[in-house]
Amino acid sequence: MPLPEKVSGLVKRVPFYKDLRQRYDLDRLRRAIAAANPLNVVIGGGQRLYDGWVFTDKDLLDIANPVSWQKLFVPNSIDRILCEHVLEHLSIAECRVALAQCGLYLRPGGLLRVAVPDSYRRDTAYVAEAAPPNAGHQVFYNVDTFTPILIQAGFDATPLEYFDRDEQFHAEPWDEREGMIVRSARFDTQKEFQRGDLHYTSLIIDARKPHR
Repeated sequence: MPLPEKVSGLVKRVPFYKDLRQRYDLDRLRRAIAAANPLNVVIGGGQRLYDGWVFTDKDLLDIANPVSWQKLFVPNSIDRILCEHVLEHLSIAECRVALAQCGLYLRPGGLLRVAVPDSYRRDTAYVAEAAPPNAGHQVFYNVDTFTPILIQAGFDATPLEYFDRDEQFHAEPWDEREGMIVRSARFDTQKEFQRGDLHYTSLIIDARKPHR
């Protein structure tokens, strides 16, 4: 006989149930990782699922905690990592740890595609939504502050979409099959952020792990 809804909700909040559920979810995630070829991983959570990609969230992978990565992956095993609007929720120190882990677990030549809000875009509605501390954001990056962090983490960095310091927008061609960024000039349609032909945009950078 099913438990009443209120009782079921209480059970799900007790530590034993939460621990049991996390173990089940971790085992299921490990099986998905083992079966994936190529191994493409979405980190940081969110609500979008993509075919051919293994989805994680913070309950299963704390990207700023090396031990959390060790529980799921072996070094040099991931082909692509997708990270859309996650790193701005970390401190700079935590971001550096997360990027180091991405570099450790990517294969040589593997790709990290990352998107964060762009502080060189200065229209009022965008800044109100993207600037810290709104929505738990801690850092407001731009192409001149974030690219060096990726390079210092050992990546070859290629900006794909971004505003420059003069607030001019730049875009390079990119293949969504290597990582779909919805909050981009190509795919976003949020009218409240419309600016000419653009809607919501992000600073998007491809960070590739060198073969050397």
